[in-house]
Amino acid sequence: MSTRMRLAGWYTGLCGVALAPLALCLINLDPGRGFWVNLSVAAGFVALSLLGLQFLLAARWPRATTPFGADVVLQFHRQMTALIVLLALGHPIVLFLWDSRFLHLLDLVDAPVRARLAVLSIVALLALVVTSRWRRVFRLSYSTWQALHAGLALIVVGAALAHVLLIGYYVDQVWEKALWVFYTAAFVWIGFWVRVVKPFQRHRRRLTVVAVHEEAGGSLRLELRPATTAARKAMTFSPGQFAWIMVGRSPFAITYHPFSYASSALHTERLTFIVRAFGSFTSALADVRPGEPVYIDGPWGHFSPDRVAAKGWVLIAGGVGITPMLSILLTRRDRGDTRPAWLFYGARDQESLIAWEQLRALADDPAVTLVPVLSRAGEGWTGERGRVDAGLLRRHLPDDLTGLHAYVCGPPAMMDASCEAAVDVGLAERSVHSERFAMV
Repeated sequence: MSTRMRLAGWYTGLCGVALAPLALCLINLDPGRGFWVNLSVAAGFVALSLLGLQFLLAARWPRATTPFGADVVLQFHRQMTALIVLLALGHPIVLFLWDSRFLHLLDLVDAPVRARLAVLSIVALLALVVTSRWRRVFRLSYSTWQALHAGLALIVVGAALAHVLLIGYYVDQVWEKALWVFYTAAFVWIGFWVRVVKPFQRHRRRLTVVAVHEEAGGSLRLELRPATTAARKAMTFSPGQFAWIMVGRSPFAITYHPFSYASSALHTERLTFIVRAFGSFTSALADVRPGEPVYIDGPWGHFSPDRVAAKGWVLIAGGVGITPMLSILLTRRDRGDTRPAWLFYGARDQESLIAWEQLRALADDPAVTLVPVLSRAGEGWTGERGRVDAGLLRRHLPDDLTGLHAYVCGPPAMMDASCEAAVDVGLAERSVHSERFAMV
């Protein structure tokens, strides 16, 4: 009930903040203004307020993120951006259709500054969307994209606010000024909290690299320990969760990368992350030496069996998606949990099976069933071949699936197919869990 009330509170607050600027459309309009002008103004104001809320969503504020889950918030962030683009473009288009004389505002040479700022805001918004949607097409590294994303977002909001203030028509009355002061102060505070308060918190809770080991499939095992007393708070997590981390740089760095915990939630004196070398950041981890500082933002995520009362778990992993499953099984062992678990682990070949010896040791428990599935198995392989599908699940799972919950982690296409397969074999859709925390 507490979670439902928090969800209802955030939904109500979101709608209230997003729609509050519509009150500005109720002021007495000059002669010649009417419905279409009001409609245009309303679209612009709602777009601007939703832009401000995007900063809150992207800031990973625990009170706003925890009730929903980080992956849901990020998905909502992307979906809201599409609505913002529609509203932002609708603002001038409605004016142009209502009166073609407004088209002269597109003449950036002779147009007033307020019009130029509006154009700048929309162009920056479109650039933000294009570079996010097609980041790989433009060959933008994750760190470059993240810095570009933050810079363009500031331009969009800053130019839009300046556009409103220079028009002046909607900031003449005291209550109008109060509303815009509130919105501006909120934007400034979010930026201050993200770029100043949170980095100081991460510095106080910094960790230290203990060791870096090579793993199968071109992956690396990163082992960390707390460097400060305050860092022990950052060591607490639930099995299946993830954290955003930065190694060896300033806590004020813009770019942090999300990785799942790969260690037991009961042994928090040392944290383990398993990272596949992909991109400049993960490839550079091979050069990390013991003693380097690590800054962590976490834990995050709802991908944890601790959140439900299940009779057993069906774990489906692909590639480096094995890491949260490893944490779940290690925690299960350390808790003395006797509930059954089936782990279906998809990989290319035997050499790509990450933490294989550790998984085999966990499977010595008769209640744990380990099913590796290789898509390019060698001639000597006697286990399952192909991919995790409904037929394979039926061969290994019991007939009675009542009370079982499935957890799926891996590449997006694999997750889609595995979630569908889990439902096909008889698991309730609400009992199939996945978490997709990739930004783009």
